This record gives sequence, C-alpha cells and structure tokens, in this order.
Amino acid sequence: MKRRNGFSLLELMVSMAVTVTVLGAATAALLQAQHATQAIAMQANTQENLRAGMHFMVRDIAQAGEGIPQGGITIPYGATSLVNRPGIAGTFPTTYTAIPAITPGSQLGQFATSINPNTNLPLVSGTRTDIINILYNDDTLADAVGNHLYSFPVVQAAPAVPVCAGVISPTGAFVTMTPACFLMPGVVQPISAGNLIMFHNQNGTALEYVTSVAGNTINFAAGDPGGLNQTGKANGTVANLGPGGVFPPTTITRVWMVTYYVDFTNPAAPQLVRQVNYPNYPAAAPANPPLDIADMIEDLSFSYDLTGSSDAVGVYPLGPGNAPTPILPDTPGLIRAVNIFAAGRSENTYTALSSPEFIRNNLSTQVCVRSLAFTNQFQTSATQTTP
Repeated sequence: MKRRNGFSLLELMVSMAVTVTVLGAATAALLQAQHATQAIAMQANTQENLRAGMHFMVRDIAQAGEGIPQGGITIPYGATSLVNRPGIAGTFPTTYTAIPAITPGSQLGQFATSINPNTNLPLVSGTRTDIINILYNDDTLADAVGNHLYSFPVVQAAPAVPVCAGVISPTGAFVTMTPACFLMPGVVQPISAGNLIMFHNQNGTALEYVTSVAGNTINFAAGDPGGLNQTGKANGTVANLGPGGVFPPTTITRVWMVTYYVDFTNPAAPQLVRQVNYPNYPAAAPANPPLDIADMIEDLSFSYDLTGSSDAVGVYPLGPGNAPTPILPDTPGLIRAVNIFAAGRSENTYTALSSPEFIRNNLSTQVCVRSLAFTNQFQTSATQTTP
C-alpha cells in the first residue's frame, strides 16, 4: 500500500507558532506606526494653531503706531479718565490721558486653564494670561476717485484746491465731509458704525466712536461702548480742538484698535481672540464681533523691549529688554519691540500611553515695531501731534 505524504502535528504546531510570532511582530509594528502617525498629526495640528495665531499677532504688532502721534491719541479726561478697554480688562488706566500705540496688559486676562485628560475636569492655574491693545491708522480707506479720508482737511477754503466746505460739530456730535474731498462712505471697508475716527489739528488729537453714518455725515452719539464720545470734559474731546467752535485746519483718519486675549469660557476649547475696536454695538446690527483665530491656546504672554528705560537696575528682573509691563517713570511710549509667547495643546488626548495625555507645543518670537523703532530726539509741538 502506497504511503501518503503530509505534515506531522509537531510540524503544524511549529509553523503556527512561527506564523503567530510574525503576525504579532507585524501587528505591533503597525500599531506603533499608527501611534507615531497619530502623535505627529496631533503635534502638527497644534503647531498649525499656534502659527495661525502668531501670524495675526505679528502682523498687527508690526503696524502698531503707524499714523498715530508719538504720544498716542488723546482721550476725554478731567482729573482722571474713564475709557473702556476692548477685550476683558475693564478700562484703560485712569491715569491715561491718551491711548498709546501699544497698551500692555500683563496678567489682566483670564486664568490659564487646561483639562485633566483622565477626568475631563478643568485645571485652573494660579497665573492669569496677558492681553494687548494695538493702535494704528487705516491707510487703505479711499473713495471712488482715490481720495483718502485724511487727504484734505474737513474744511479747506479757496484758494486751496479742492474747496472742502465740510462741517465739524462744535460738540463733536458729527462731522460732514464734502463729496469733492471725500465721498462717503468710501470703497474699501466703507466707514460704518463701530469705526474709530481720529481728529487731528494743531491743537492736538481726539478719538471718537462712529455710531451711525447718514450720507456724507458721520455721527458720534453719546453712550458708545468705549466711552469716547464724551462731552463736558476739560481735555481730550473734539470740542477742545476747536475753542469757541472755531476749528483750525482739521483732518480725520480712521484708526483700528486691535486687542488679543485668550477666552477660557469653554475650558475644553480655549480660543485666541482677535477683537477689532469694540464689539456688539449697536444692538440691532452689532459690529465687530470677536474673532476666534486659533483654537486650543492655553497660555498667552507678552513682554517688551523698553529702549531708553530710566528705571534703576533691578526694577525689571529680566532687564528692560524683557519687561512684562513698563513701570513708572517708564511708559508704553518706550516700547520698541514685543516678545510674544503662546502655548497650545492638541484637541484630543494621545491614547498610546499608559494614561491619556495631551500633545503640547509653544511658539515664541520677537516683533520689532516699525513705527516705534526710532525715537525723535528733537521734539516740537508739531511732531507731538503730527500723525
């Protein structure tokens, strides 16, 4: 009888053991590769969020002070001032008589907050985040024939060309432009409620909040969200620029006040917010809603290079090149560069570890402020107010 060929039980067991070992090693390698890919993707997403936020901040900070008087734009004040500060910090310091190109806000933001990856409960640190306010002019606003808002004084009589027969309210309640000098509301981001307008003449500057636009007239009603359209103050109002209602040649310019802060209202998804001017006014059609520009940002801080600091050695532990805020007699007018630090985390936890963890990253950079990079050592009344 012919013998049949086959495998013995032992051979089958050995081959199965080898197969299981190879499959196990391959599966482990695949899982390891999958975990590595997941970690890299989460790291890249965190980096992308940080870079997106940093891009906006660098762009705005670099423009700070453009077209703004060196001492800032005067605000209404008597013995003290009371002007609301965009964002979440309440008001500008009551000692301010003008809003500078950069207003530091060291630890004036919300407390830095994270999430426990095991319990999903908030983890609140004992340190507040920073905010920053940035002020610069809008040099893109023009009308259909290319005239900028600041191209000509509101009132410019013959023999000057063109003749601008505009009107400035003695109380600052409105300003009317002559169409030949600027045709309202302009063609690039037209003037609208929520805009900020700087008045400038030989007597100084003033800042008002646009509450409505009607034809070629810009209105500045009382009760604006910034508290800028105040009347009766001894200083810093439009009325102070035209004593007795008589205004010397006066130009107006639209300016932007940009604020950055971190919103931890939802600790599971903290957001880096860019706020332009003041939000949520008027109630019927609110302007300037806060804009979320980066998600999962857990910390934000700024420090400043104070060129020409007059404080004694030791006032700033890290030196005047890395000061969290100017300390009197130093002022924000000494700021020449801004150091930015932002930290973020992944949206989801990384589960390849023995316990879930977030992937974290941070970015830092220094921005030299173009318009504040040099100091005029020969001050005159004209250079104090000329934009």
